[in-house]
Amino acid sequence: MNNSSLRPHHPDFSIYPFPVTRVSLKVWLFLGVLALGQLFIGYHLGGRPGLFLGFLASVSLNLLVFFFSTPQLLQKFNARRMEGQDSWGLNTLLQKYAEKTGVIAPTLYIWEHPSAIAFSLGRPGHRAAIALSSGLLQNLTKDEIEAVLVHQICHLRVMDRFRIGVASTLASALVGLSQVLDTSWPLNWVRKSPLQNPFHHLLCPLAWLMIRLTMADRSFFEVDDLAASLLRDRKALATALWKMDSYCQTLPLDPLPCTHYLFAVNPEGLRDSNWFFISHPKIENRLRRLVGTYPL
Repeated sequence: MNNSSLRPHHPDFSIYPFPVTRVSLKVWLFLGVLALGQLFIGYHLGGRPGLFLGFLASVSLNLLVFFFSTPQLLQKFNARRMEGQDSWGLNTLLQKYAEKTGVIAPTLYIWEHPSAIAFSLGRPGHRAAIALSSGLLQNLTKDEIEAVLVHQICHLRVMDRFRIGVASTLASALVGLSQVLDTSWPLNWVRKSPLQNPFHHLLCPLAWLMIRLTMADRSFFEVDDLAASLLRDRKALATALWKMDSYCQTLPLDPLPCTHYLFAVNPEGLRDSNWFFISHPKIENRLRRLVGTYPL
């Protein structure tokens, strides 16, 4: 294979303009159409009172998206902000690559977990966050940790975390609705065991589809390529992704529903119970795009 085809190019970040105005245009359009749909349905079903209820529902939904769309993953994993001694030089690296990509340096968080994994959060008007597990810092090399940070910064640069945050909020609402409906399902009142979950099986695939349409495999590939173009050695990113995926296979996490896409790799690994809801492209496909071979 010609190694020149794998050599990183100099990225042109002008193709990723200010996220609120263009990169997230589809998100704003989606929210607008959703709000108009709520008004139309409310008016169609209840006239002027229904229109008012539709307006309240629309306002409530938008408040939910903009104030609670960042999933509470930091609280879920008891992540703490990294302050004081920084033996890895992580904050220096964050500042360096934030300036290169034209984003505000995100806040760095660390949480205790033996698996090697990272995720990032961000939305317009709020400082973004990158969280690394203690297992990642202990089991990856310095170059691989740098590659992970660059990878997460690139996710924030193209603003797909905002898109995922919106989709995750709506998908989580569907999951919550399914739990409420299953609890009130008459057969579950009569028979306490085994519980039946018809609405869970109906609405959870819709929630997954909503996120899947927002974050296709192509989005992951684009961020992988963008991050590799910033690194001295793109193989460092490939080995970092490979190690994180391997650790998540043996030491899977238990993330919040509908938040898997916020992680660098699938945090639950690949199990028989979750094959339908696989969130990330196959690791072999990502590595072949990066370095042309798999396994490493």
